[in-house]
Amino acid sequence: MQPDIYIGTLRIAEPVIALTGLGIAVICLYAWWRLRLAPGPVLAQRWMTRFFGLMAISSVLGPVLGHAFYYWAGFPGKYACWVFSIFSLGALAQASIEHARPLLPRAVFPWLTGANLAGVAVAVNAAGLSHSYHWVEAHSALAILGFMLPLEGYVFARRKDPGSRLLLFSVPVAVVALVPVLLKWSPSVWFSYFDVGHVLLYGCFWLMFRGALHLRQVQA
Repeated sequence: MQPDIYIGTLRIAEPVIALTGLGIAVICLYAWWRLRLAPGPVLAQRWMTRFFGLMAISSVLGPVLGHAFYYWAGFPGKYACWVFSIFSLGALAQASIEHARPLLPRAVFPWLTGANLAGVAVAVNAAGLSHSYHWVEAHSALAILGFMLPLEGYVFARRKDPGSRLLLFSVPVAVVALVPVLLKWSPSVWFSYFDVGHVLLYGCFWLMFRGALHLRQVQA
């Protein structure tokens, strides 16, 4: 793992990992700000705004408390990042549920919303009790592959929504970002597999942002 650096007496652990992680926060904060200004009554956009806002918070807490100052914050600092990440992915899933709602049978919407809320609750509690990041990863897979991918795919197949197309394009980028992490491939000690994954995720979040901007109000 990356060596610590010191600024005077201040110790900063995993400095480049923290820095590339904060890059995600910058993109998400910009996306949140832009989406708040987006005109139109598209409810899915409001959920995407919440997604980016919550992810921005997670992407500040993670680099700062989960990496740079983990030696001080301990597990509570890391867990705070996990909770906001889980909530943000829950908002992403709900955005796709709302976007597809007019095309779904009436009884399906409350079932999907309930399943999304249950997934968030299970992930938050299981991650906290087990101290395992695997629950955060599992919930991310559920939100993206279990909700966003099939629902936006369905909307695009029915209405050729341009926002859905961009959201679908973000999925393979997210998968590619996992590859260096799974393989633990690091170009150097100062640019680890975490950093490679973070930089690849920049493209994923940017595509999600552009997709959110172009979401249309779907008609049944």
